[in-house]
Amino acid sequence: MSHKGLIPKFIDAVRISGIFRIVLMFFIALVMALIITSFLTSCEKAIIPIDDIEDSEQTVSTKGLGELYVSCSFSQTQTEINNAREADDIFTRATSKPLYECANRVQYIVMNGETIVYNSEQINGGGSSFGTLSINLEPGTYQLMVFAHNEGAGNPISVGTDGSIQGYNNRATDSFSYSTEVVITKDKRKSVSCKLTRCVAQIYFNSTDEIPNEITKFKMSLTGVSSKYDLKNQIGADASTYSTSMVNISRWTSQTGTFSNVNSYVFLPAISAQIDAKFEFYNNNDELIMTRNIPNIQMKINAKTTVNGAFFQSDGMDAAVTVDDEWGEGISQEI
Repeated sequence: MSHKGLIPKFIDAVRISGIFRIVLMFFIALVMALIITSFLTSCEKAIIPIDDIEDSEQTVSTKGLGELYVSCSFSQTQTEINNAREADDIFTRATSKPLYECANRVQYIVMNGETIVYNSEQINGGGSSFGTLSINLEPGTYQLMVFAHNEGAGNPISVGTDGSIQGYNNRATDSFSYSTEVVITKDKRKSVSCKLTRCVAQIYFNSTDEIPNEITKFKMSLTGVSSKYDLKNQIGADASTYSTSMVNISRWTSQTGTFSNVNSYVFLPAISAQIDAKFEFYNNNDELIMTRNIPNIQMKINAKTTVNGAFFQSDGMDAAVTVDDEWGEGISQEI
């Protein structure tokens, strides 16, 4: 029998069996669907999850911009570096700390020439994302500056048009800084690992004699410290005088009745500098009882200076000054 005779018979069978016709149509539709799916799958491009982009060296284009990715930590102290070098083990002993262990707030500033193009603050929420930043910038050369500090959340710090930092009420807290030049390229990610270093010195005052009964308040002034911090050059911006308001001396009275652990963080106009301290002591009626001047106190960035001596004798005795190495390299001085 020829194939020409089979076709009419097949058609007649389909006409007779409605169920067979339905099955045939379903089978044809299934085959077509598989063919279309296979075609689309072969043409589809992989989609990279956003989380994966964060780990790549190149980001997708955002209208011709480049990405600046910043990750911050607090670098090891000079003492740790020296110890590690002496032990010939710098890579295992000289370590850094996550920034969230050292600071409450961090300020990011990006400048293009003399113009600030980005300025934002990040609050420490206790997570590892504190100290990281990702922003898109036009291709070009920028100055990246980072300032981490411990001022209370309700106390604003000031950022000048030149990128300088001025603390709340002109005071400093334990603070850390970083500054570098970065080049942003179109469609590329620029990753910067910021190792912030401490940018303040700290001073402590302790008396060796008891506080006279009539003295209940005091003011402290420090001359030769900086009221602003030049974040770009990472040094104090000027040399001026920082003064406290009237303070109740009971807050700083030890169990033995001495003046104890009166302290302040300060910016300095040089890595190492001499400052002068002045104390004015008052009674309950805000009448000045006596003044105590301590000149030529040696200070150093990333070091603590402790001043011990007689504060309440009329002529005053020389105070012993030491600078310990809890933060950085230590020095000592007798005045």
